[in-house]
Amino acid sequence: MKKVFKIFLGIIVVLAVGIYAYLAVTTTQNNAAPAAEAMALMQSDEQVTVNYDDYLTLSPNDVTPTTGIVFYIGAYCDVRGYMPVWKEIAAEGYLVITPKMPFDFAIFGPNKADEVRAAHPEIKKWIIAGHSMGGAMAGVYASNNLDNLSGMIVFDSYPPRSNSIDEAEMPIIVFERARADGSRAQKFIDNADLYPEYVSPVLIPGAQHMYYGSFDGGAYEEAWEPDIEREAQQRIVIDAIKIWLTENGFSS
Repeated sequence: MKKVFKIFLGIIVVLAVGIYAYLAVTTTQNNAAPAAEAMALMQSDEQVTVNYDDYLTLSPNDVTPTTGIVFYIGAYCDVRGYMPVWKEIAAEGYLVITPKMPFDFAIFGPNKADEVRAAHPEIKKWIIAGHSMGGAMAGVYASNNLDNLSGMIVFDSYPPRSNSIDEAEMPIIVFERARADGSRAQKFIDNADLYPEYVSPVLIPGAQHMYYGSFDGGAYEEAWEPDIEREAQQRIVIDAIKIWLTENGFSS
């Protein structure tokens, strides 16, 4: 019996090492690295203090924030690639924290927001946010925390059907890439019922899935050619988030 157990344990260890190695290699091969313009924003300035360790933390300098945003990355995306969007939001007076995910996969860390929130008891209102796989995991987190979240921001994503948030009552803003003529991708139409009826997506004609951040490389294959510049897409997102935060009473 002991011999059988040792053999079984050995098989488990080999499988675990193999899976770990596979994930490590694929993460490296498919990594969407932060573009130069994103890396240029990694320095603290007069408006925002940048801290980069287990989390990428953006703290406004002129005010003590009472609203925090926890952002979950898209698959294989470096957390720093989203700096062009979130540093400008932080400068408006919001604490923005992007946790690093195991193998850059938010699916392995859907409850990372718990760690962030526990570390910042001074924050009164929390918003969960995410892009792509990170948006789906933000949906999972939201479905389990509807009573203690104040809002949600999503880029090109929706929660798993097992974690629908269609009965949520908090403010939610969903950004969605669309074709150049403004028509929606069918998968977003098919899964719109996972959000409350009051949620109308902010459609960005000609947008690209990876333009929510500034990245070089990566394995993601876009559904259509861009009909908008990356900076222009990000400007639409930034301006809409600012308006949404103000309209919904998220004080800065």
